[in-house]
Amino acid sequence: MDDSGFSTMLARLSEKSRDEYYNPYTKFTWPDTVPEDQWWMNPDYLTVSGTVLIDDEKTLKALARYETVNFFSLHVHGIRELMIEVAKRIHTPDFAEYNEYLHHFIGEENAHMWFFAEFCHRYTGGIYPEAASPLRREGFGNLWDDVIVFSRILIFEEIFDYYNSRMGKDQLIPDILREIHAAHHHDESRHVAFGKQLVKRLYDRALAADPDRREEIEKYVKDYMTYSVRSLYNPQIFRDCGVGNPLAVRREALSHPVREAFHVKLMTRVDRFFVAAGIFSTSWGTEHVSA
Repeated sequence: MDDSGFSTMLARLSEKSRDEYYNPYTKFTWPDTVPEDQWWMNPDYLTVSGTVLIDDEKTLKALARYETVNFFSLHVHGIRELMIEVAKRIHTPDFAEYNEYLHHFIGEENAHMWFFAEFCHRYTGGIYPEAASPLRREGFGNLWDDVIVFSRILIFEEIFDYYNSRMGKDQLIPDILREIHAAHHHDESRHVAFGKQLVKRLYDRALAADPDRREEIEKYVKDYMTYSVRSLYNPQIFRDCGVGNPLAVRREALSHPVREAFHVKLMTRVDRFFVAAGIFSTSWGTEHVSA
């Protein structure tokens, strides 16, 4: 295998991480308060957007606040997991060639975890607790475990970058939120570029060594994509904004045709990658039905 292109990309990404480094603890000017009468998330991106499940603007603005807390909480929990998994692999023989960039990666993700949590603790009383995942996290065999870990990371990054890239330019939301989204998007563009190349390499290596688990791995990754979408619909956000029967609202929102179409749109970029890389035999989008 000619690794010259991948090595060049790693060197370029490491150089960009060095050149574009910022101190997260001094980067932001934190306001005393964030007005609750402003949209903390553009209403077009709320989990009930396109439905008539909630039509009161005051309630929708409250939902935007709590969805922002949930969104940032998912970041914190997801980043913590990915940092643990990357730290397990750095400076091991199979990942030796990635060491320098993985150090930048861990440093940048640590910064992200801090500023997402800092916003929540300053303005909302803290983050939501982590929900237990129904999906097992390891036990596929070392090579396939690597594929699973970095596929999860890639899915996580692609979902949140979809929102970050849009909220980071959105004049409707408060300045501090726009700045946080923009800072995260700036770093994630590098992480996604690295992640796609790495997942493909790890997959090809695992497939050559153990081809019998291919279908099992495809199913797992697709299930994780579905789980990730569902995590955006935390029933607690509906309770906290005062919606009656929050579990029913969550179910209706998840299964609404407009929302299902949005889920496919949200996942399009990473779905196409998995198909093009040969990891999926069929698109997640063609099979997806909210449960």
